[in-house]
Amino acid sequence: MPALLRITALVLLVVIAAWQFSTDDQRRRLLVAFGVADSLEQAALTGLTLVGPGFRLVLLEPLPPVQRYVAAPGPGATPRPPTPRTSAAARARPTIGHGGDPCAAGAARNPSRARAPTRVHRYRDANGRPVFSDRAPTGTNAQVLDLTGDTGVGRFSAEYDFDGLTPPLGFQHQLEIDLDGVFHFLADDLRLTGVEPVHLRLRIVDGRPRFARLAGATGLDTTSGFYTHRDNLAVVRWMGDARTRAVARHEIAHLALGNWLGRTPLWLNEGLAEVVERMRFQQSFAVADASKRTLDRVRRLERAGRLPRLRTFLASNRSDWNDWGNDTAYPYAWSLVHFLLQEPIRQRTVTGLLRQLASHRCRPFDHVGFVEQDYFGGLAGMHRDWRRWLAGEARPLHF
Repeated sequence: MPALLRITALVLLVVIAAWQFSTDDQRRRLLVAFGVADSLEQAALTGLTLVGPGFRLVLLEPLPPVQRYVAAPGPGATPRPPTPRTSAAARARPTIGHGGDPCAAGAARNPSRARAPTRVHRYRDANGRPVFSDRAPTGTNAQVLDLTGDTGVGRFSAEYDFDGLTPPLGFQHQLEIDLDGVFHFLADDLRLTGVEPVHLRLRIVDGRPRFARLAGATGLDTTSGFYTHRDNLAVVRWMGDARTRAVARHEIAHLALGNWLGRTPLWLNEGLAEVVERMRFQQSFAVADASKRTLDRVRRLERAGRLPRLRTFLASNRSDWNDWGNDTAYPYAWSLVHFLLQEPIRQRTVTGLLRQLASHRCRPFDHVGFVEQDYFGGLAGMHRDWRRWLAGEARPLHF
């Protein structure tokens, strides 16, 4: 037994030494080697944290979520001063695309109007898993279930389509929990009242070529996910359980906001989607993490004077974001929204803005003027408070 303890202690010391002198990429490979993560992609997303009585030790920070879409500058765009562009490494990362005008698609699609099929066939696939379909299988006996009534459920209803893959056991159930959490957060936690339930479609696609063909048909340059209000459809490439669900949350947030608010201000639309992408749902509450890596990025940009003025950023569009670069615009938007949601008195500004946007859906509304008037101290006060928050320690959001 003493020999076994000595061997165990020696192995532990070797692992500690290897961890101490390894790069982050090498550490993620260690997580995979020791079975802590199933893949490098999962290790990059989850990181590693030790939690015990009275302590929480972060051994490896997760990489920040990546969802970047570069749109072509619109006609007649006003030239901007030269600004630092997105790095070549950042351009090579997975991207998320956006397409369609919510105001051209009409009002929210209410699930109470989406009738359920009257007959559903229940059978088992080749792997023995139960399947429910409105189409009868060939060569397999199926049980026919008669259904009546509507498919409306709470804030939303959804159709799930797995293209080219059989999802892991429990994946769709967790996906449903995530989507329910997204709608609960946006509508209930942020107190956005008077909105209709939304009927949406979520398609998970396996394989880069298959996904690229779907994205290309919409004119979008994206490698991770996109959405379209025309069909209330979100399409996400399969990238493993956790990463796929994170991108799905991001895209579904865009669909919900577009249905409810119409043309949502870009900083708010992306900032909320970034917060949602970082969310974890546990029983009756949700937590949105504050990524140290992203915070450090914003701090460096702010110290270097590379962030646009707050008023300019709040009024920005896609062409502006192209000029500033994805590595500037997305972290800045996330930081502003996380900052506003961290304290109840600031969260009221977000709630008030969401309600005003909903009441002015697809009609002109000066959202920058609203924030100027609603936030105590105006935009100057908001910028001052945000800088103090940025210099301190951002806390996770709890809902």
